[in-house]
Amino acid sequence: MKQAWRIYMSDLKHLTTNWAASILALGLIVLPSLYAWINVEASIDPYAHTEDLPVGVVNEDRGAELAGHRFRAGDEIVKTLKNNHQLGWRFVTRKKGMEGVRRGDYFATIVIPADFSAKLATVVQKRPKRAVIYYYENDKRNAIAPKITERGASTLSARVSDEFVRVVNTALFSLFHQAGVTLEQQLPTIRRVEAFVFRLENELPTIQRQLKALDRDVGEARSLVRTGRELLPAAKTTVRRGLEWTGRVEKLFMQVNASSHLWEKPVEMAVHVLYSVAEQMPQSLDTPEKQARWATLIQQAATDASPLVQQLRRTLRTWEGTIDSSSLQPVQRTISRIEQTLASIQETAALVKQHPTGVEGKITHLREQMALLDAQAQQLDQAYRQRLLPMLRAKWNQTGEQVRQAKQTLLRMDQALNEAEQWLSNTDRDLAAAQQALKTAQAQYPFLSRQVRELAAFLSKIKRETNIDELIRLLKQDPQAKGAFLAHPIDVKTFRLFPLPNYGSGMNPFYTVLAIWVGCLLLVSVLSTDPSSFSEANERERYAGRLLTFWTLNALQAMVVTAGAAFILPNIFVREPGWFMTFGLLCSFVFIAVVFSLVSLFGNVGKAMAIVLLVLQIAGAGGTYPIELIPPFFQQLNPWLPFTYAIDIMREAVGGIVWENVEHDVKRLLLFAVSALLAGLVLKGPLSPWMRVLKEKAALSGLFH
Repeated sequence: MKQAWRIYMSDLKHLTTNWAASILALGLIVLPSLYAWINVEASIDPYAHTEDLPVGVVNEDRGAELAGHRFRAGDEIVKTLKNNHQLGWRFVTRKKGMEGVRRGDYFATIVIPADFSAKLATVVQKRPKRAVIYYYENDKRNAIAPKITERGASTLSARVSDEFVRVVNTALFSLFHQAGVTLEQQLPTIRRVEAFVFRLENELPTIQRQLKALDRDVGEARSLVRTGRELLPAAKTTVRRGLEWTGRVEKLFMQVNASSHLWEKPVEMAVHVLYSVAEQMPQSLDTPEKQARWATLIQQAATDASPLVQQLRRTLRTWEGTIDSSSLQPVQRTISRIEQTLASIQETAALVKQHPTGVEGKITHLREQMALLDAQAQQLDQAYRQRLLPMLRAKWNQTGEQVRQAKQTLLRMDQALNEAEQWLSNTDRDLAAAQQALKTAQAQYPFLSRQVRELAAFLSKIKRETNIDELIRLLKQDPQAKGAFLAHPIDVKTFRLFPLPNYGSGMNPFYTVLAIWVGCLLLVSVLSTDPSSFSEANERERYAGRLLTFWTLNALQAMVVTAGAAFILPNIFVREPGWFMTFGLLCSFVFIAVVFSLVSLFGNVGKAMAIVLLVLQIAGAGGTYPIELIPPFFQQLNPWLPFTYAIDIMREAVGGIVWENVEHDVKRLLLFAVSALLAGLVLKGPLSPWMRVLKEKAALSGLFH
């Protein structure tokens, strides 16, 4: 190997003593660095000026209505984009936007259609429709720009979706909040209704028994009324026969009795009937059906009492002139008030009967009128007993005790029988209606009972499974906060393990490795791989000696390019500058071994092979795109390329060293270097005669040197 060292030292001497060789060597050392530095600086941050990428925006949205509110989502998008500087938005008409993207004036055009808001508003419909934003791009203008503009369109769509979700959720939670407030306000009423339903469920057996008892009592009452109506004709016949036997005297007494007894009996009957009307006060009116039945009874009783009161008024008129007016007028005024009260009772009862629901106020008024009627009946009875009756008796004594008694007896019986007949007829009709109502109530009782029990069971289940206070608390939460949370329920927190300040720093390993390989190509293109002298040296010694020269120059190239990237370029970040330069020297050693061996063994063919290998490595080493994204052929080729491990080891120095990765990459790179050196040392001697013949033949063509 002494000859190899002599060759190496001779080359260094010539390079340092020959000024022309020194200048050429210096150019070869610096030139690859320029290639790397220019490309790295040019790619410092290619996405920093995306606002200069023109993108047309066409807004044709006509707006829509949602829940009674008019909105224009397209206008809101335009307003948002005017405050967004990620891309160069141009707000134009459809014609200008489409023409601009077709001619290449715009990289893309976004069209918001006329039905954009209308489709968003279908969110409240059974089958909502998706709103669409049309995106037109010009792919031939630039390979990267469409991806940037497409990302802008996607981001726009995501922002519109997020904002729409936030607004809709806020509206929904506002309704929930209002529902919670209302539910809290109505909670006492809900508690009372709940207690009433449970109490009603407990009282159902009692209600059923009372219905049956009432039905039985009404049946017995109807039987008694029918018996009384059957006996009335015979009684009336007996009374008429007694009147016929009285003759003229009896007629005279009857006339007197007509005046006397009409003064007395109508008042008593009227008072009795009025008491019966006022006493129609049931214990329970808890259902609309009971309220309607009671109103019917009250209306009928008041209607039946009105003729008696009118008859009483007529009777009192016959007493005028016979009895002192100071005693008669108060009674007449009381009767007038009773007539007004009866009319009010009839009117109110009719309203309750026609509309049996929501009539609590009318029922209260009806009770008050009945109480008033009772008091007025007491006043009438009192006036009758304290004033009129003593005067009638005095008059009666004046006309004779016997005539008065006979006349009073006959007329009272006749009048009483007539009234009893009418009363029995009305009572029978009322009892028939009551009996029918009771039968209807009994028929409906199973259904009502089942409904009440189901409702009580449902309320019990809700009470067991639901905490209404907790429900109110959840519903009353802040709608704005909940709407915003559901629009963005997840935040992604990013941790950058090996942060780089810019894109150029990330591309620095690729361009540095590429520059070192290009430096190798420059060296083998300009310098000769075979020493012209030292004929006494064998092929292996000549190969080794000149390889040291090439490696020295390539090592200087690597040092310049790595030092410039680490210390000179202001925008390039290298975390470990020392290791960056060390790994650069390692790459230089490996690359020059591969390239020099190819050219030394195969001459011009080796140069072509080195260039082809460079092309394959640019595409398949994963320097620009992740290896997972490139075609399968290059994925299979990737592990067999020196660039794969050279770029990885340089990235370790740039971003932060993981020594396990460095160890792996160093082993693979040394394997390439050892393989190339062994191939050169072993094959240099056998291949030299053949390659010399090939070179001479090619030179005879006048096309190759």
